[in-house]
Amino acid sequence: MTGYNHHAEGQTGGNDRGEDDSVRDPAELSSPVVPRDCPSCRSPSIHHRIEVRSKVDLEINPGDVLDEYWGGFRRDDFFFDYVRCGSCGLLYNSEYLRDDLIAHAYSDMEDNTSGVPQHLLRKTQGRYVTAMENIAPMDGVYLEIGPDIGLAAKLAVERGSISKLVLVEPNRATHNALSLLAPTVDTVVLESIDEVDRGIQVDRLFLVHVLDHLANPRDDLVDLRKRMAAGGLLAVVVHNEASFLRRVLGRRWPPFRLQHPQLFSRRTLTTLIESCDFKVLKVRSTFNTFSARHLFATGLSMVGLEPRWLSRVPEFALTVPLGNIIAIAEAT
Repeated sequence: MTGYNHHAEGQTGGNDRGEDDSVRDPAELSSPVVPRDCPSCRSPSIHHRIEVRSKVDLEINPGDVLDEYWGGFRRDDFFFDYVRCGSCGLLYNSEYLRDDLIAHAYSDMEDNTSGVPQHLLRKTQGRYVTAMENIAPMDGVYLEIGPDIGLAAKLAVERGSISKLVLVEPNRATHNALSLLAPTVDTVVLESIDEVDRGIQVDRLFLVHVLDHLANPRDDLVDLRKRMAAGGLLAVVVHNEASFLRRVLGRRWPPFRLQHPQLFSRRTLTTLIESCDFKVLKVRSTFNTFSARHLFATGLSMVGLEPRWLSRVPEFALTVPLGNIIAIAEAT
């Protein structure tokens, strides 16, 4: 998520060299949108073709914060057009919002788990933890970017021997709850990757539905790798833009939305991770557990419906494949 980003290297409009904003082009500073080349391989976007166009044509003006389009699902949603990189194959936005606008949107929003019973969320998060446990136990220093309410971190503590929790969450509304997540474990809650101690040696790193939100995913992965111990494990969960569900739904596929400046497939996810000094050990599909009511509500909102009878739909659990994938990688 842009709220995590510590610099904007390679992104026009960034200010990663310590330049004084007062001497930069005023038009560049006032524009709410900045151009991007491929955030994985840096291939120039001018050579890349548009593959997915937004149905909504929205003119963004300076000062817009786009809160209306930031959360939830709706029939006619706005997102930036997605182009396909001709070099590495990544699907990404060749233009995206300025960092400060995205930081504003992430700083005070509902957590991503809102509306889903917590015992069902634990089942999904538990599968992510298990995927890493199948490689090695949950122990040592645990770092998670974008933990929301901290379910995966709590499970890691309960099921392993975690000596320290470092949780980076730009949504300040969750910080108090995160700080109390594991009273017996040294816990640090931060707002930005920038704030993570550069001398730390992380053993277990989780990025659950985070990499597709970052404006500069390769830069952030490289920076996070520097904070990891050799042999440390990384878990990344993302939407799979090559999934059957995406092919069926076309541009109505829910991950095509303003929050996702890029979307991955198994191949492009592996390419990015391994370019940052990790070795991908496995990539596989994941399953999500939701209540029947939540699934119905999400599906109906995508077609513009909110029927009154929805409250009568039972809350029984359904475990379904939603076209997501998890990659487990080792720091080399």
